[in-house]
This record gives sequence, structure tokens and C-alpha cells, in this order.
Amino acid sequence: MRKIQKGQTLIETLSALAIISIVIVAIATSVTTSLSNATFNQNQTLATKYAQQGAELVTEMRDTSFANFLNYTATNYCLASGQTTLTAAPPTGCTVNIGNTFVRSVQITQAGCAANVAKVVVAVSFTNSKCQTGTYCHSQADTFCLSTKNPVQAP
Repeated sequence: MRKIQKGQTLIETLSALAIISIVIVAIATSVTTSLSNATFNQNQTLATKYAQQGAELVTEMRDTSFANFLNYTATNYCLASGQTTLTAAPPTGCTVNIGNTFVRSVQITQAGCAANVAKVVVAVSFTNSKCQTGTYCHSQADTFCLSTKNPVQAP
């Protein structure tokens, strides 16, 4: 008669532990990557929303104060959350944050699309763990054209 071996050998146990460890590490890596991607997608969506909001604000500025709108040139401007006017950007760029993650800048080029049509670029940059410290390495922009003929005619 043959002897039946009871229990597992040390090699079988170590092999099983190694396989289980590899599976756990793979699952943890997958979950971490998924969370990182979800956060990035959320920030990108918010950046698009803030760029569209900036475009609406610039259009409103043009409609409510047409003479001031004509004074904006190709200089970069900053547009913080809650602001209704553009402020000239410093040489280092806008540092005014929206929610401590986003920076919104506006560039207006008179006659940039055609005669009597200004080109407006609203850019929103954001930072995350993939960026170098102190930099905004991701950006979303909304580019559009606005008529520079007075939308409200005098009576």
C-alpha cells in the first residue's frame, strides 16, 4: 500500500501565498489607477465648465460695457471666481485660483477672427499629482468670436 501524504509542503504554501499576493497587488493597482483617472476626468470636466462660464462672462462684459470691451487687447487677463471684470495678468501668469485647483485666464484679440470680430480664448488650467509642484500642467480652452459692433444701439 501507498502512503497518502497529508497536508501541504512548504513550497506549495509559499507558492499559494505568492499567487495571492500578486492578485492583491494587481487589484490595488487597478483601483488606484481608476480613482486617479476618475479624479482627472472630473477636473477636466470642471475646467471645461469654468472655461464656458468665462466665455459667458466675457460676452456679458461686452454687452454691458461695450466701450470697456474695446479697450481689451491681446494682453492676457485673469478672471477669478466671482469676478465680473478682467484684471491684467502679471508676467508670471494668473495665480488667482478657483477652488484652489484651477486658474482661469482670458485673451482677447480685437479683429482676431475678422474685421469687427474679436477672438476670445478662455483657458482654464489645473494641477494634480502628475504635475510638478507649483505648476498647472493640464489645460482646457474655449475659443470663440465676438462681434465688436455695439450690440445695443443708441436711440
